[in-house]
Amino acid sequence: METPEKTRVAVVFGGGSTEHAMAGVGAADLFDALDGGEFEIVPIGVTREGRWVLSAASDGPSTDLVPAGAAVTVVDARDGVARLGGIDVVFPVLQGVFGDEGTIQGLLEMAGLPYVGSGVLAAAVAMDHDFSRKLAAAAGLPVTPYVVLKGTSDVTAADRARLGLPVVVRPARGAGGVTEVTDWAALPAAVTAALAVDAKVVVAAAPAGRRIAVGVLDTGAADRPEASVPGEIGGDRVAAPADLDHAVERRIRDLAVEAFVTLDCAGLAVVECTVTPDGGIFFDRIDTMPGFDPGAPFPVVWQASGVAYQTLISRLVKAAVRRGTGLH
Repeated sequence: METPEKTRVAVVFGGGSTEHAMAGVGAADLFDALDGGEFEIVPIGVTREGRWVLSAASDGPSTDLVPAGAAVTVVDARDGVARLGGIDVVFPVLQGVFGDEGTIQGLLEMAGLPYVGSGVLAAAVAMDHDFSRKLAAAAGLPVTPYVVLKGTSDVTAADRARLGLPVVVRPARGAGGVTEVTDWAALPAAVTAALAVDAKVVVAAAPAGRRIAVGVLDTGAADRPEASVPGEIGGDRVAAPADLDHAVERRIRDLAVEAFVTLDCAGLAVVECTVTPDGGIFFDRIDTMPGFDPGAPFPVVWQASGVAYQTLISRLVKAAVRRGTGLH
C-alpha cells in the first residue's frame, strides 16, 4: 500500500520590516503545529536585507534565520521564488512592510504558488489604516472620525473639534510609532514619531471603551466566513471569550465578517474594534496575517471557539491549496 504523498509547505518568515523578530517567533510555532504526518515542512528565512535562506530542515527556524544543524543556500529575492518549484503551498509569516501588505502575495501570484491568506489588494488595503477605514465607512461600518496628515503635524481647529480628545496617532502603514494623545500640545511629537515610520499618518478619535478582537476564518467550507468568539485585548495579549452582552457580541461578530468581506479578504484575519460603555461599536483595524504564537489573538480566540491550534493551521493550509492563485 502506497503512502499518501505529503503536502509540501514552505513557511516563509523574517523579512525586512520592524516586525522581523515577531515573524520568526510565529514561524517557530507553525513548525510545531504543522502535522508532520500530513505536511512536509520547508523553512525559508528572509533576512532583513532581503536574502532568502533556503533549507531542507524541519526543526524550525533559529533567530539568525539558519535552522540549527542544517546546510543552507542563500539566494536573492529573484532566485528565491524560482527555487520553490517543488512546493505545493506557501505559508508567509512576513508581517509588516514587505510582508503582509501585498508584496509577497504579488510575488507568489507571479510564480503561480498558492499561499495562505489574503491576496494582493486585500493585504495592501488592510495594511493602510487610511484606505481600510475609507472602505469600511463606505460599506456602512461604524468608524471613528479621523484625519490624514502627510509631512505635517497640523490638525486644523475644525478637525480638533470634530475628533475630540483623546486621539490615537499612528503611521498609516507599518508598525511602531503609535501614540495616544490626551493633550493637543503633545500632538506634534506624536506625529513626528509616526512620520519616522511612514510619510502618511492617521490621527483618529479614540472613544473610551474596551478593545475587542475577533478572528475570521474562511476555508471555503461555508457560504460566508466564520467569526470566532470575541476576545478582550489587554496590552499585547487577549483574553477570550470576552464578557459581553449577547446582543453586543453578535453585532461584533457580524461587523468582523462584514469587514472581512468588504476588503475582499481570504483565509484569515483578526478584526479589532472598540466597544463603548453605551454599547457603541467602532471598527478600528483588520490584520490579514496576524501573529501565530499560541498566545496571540488569532489562536486564542479560535481556541476559545473550540478550534485547536493544530486544526486551525491545517484548515488554513488546505484552503490555500484549494483556492490556488489568480482571480476568484
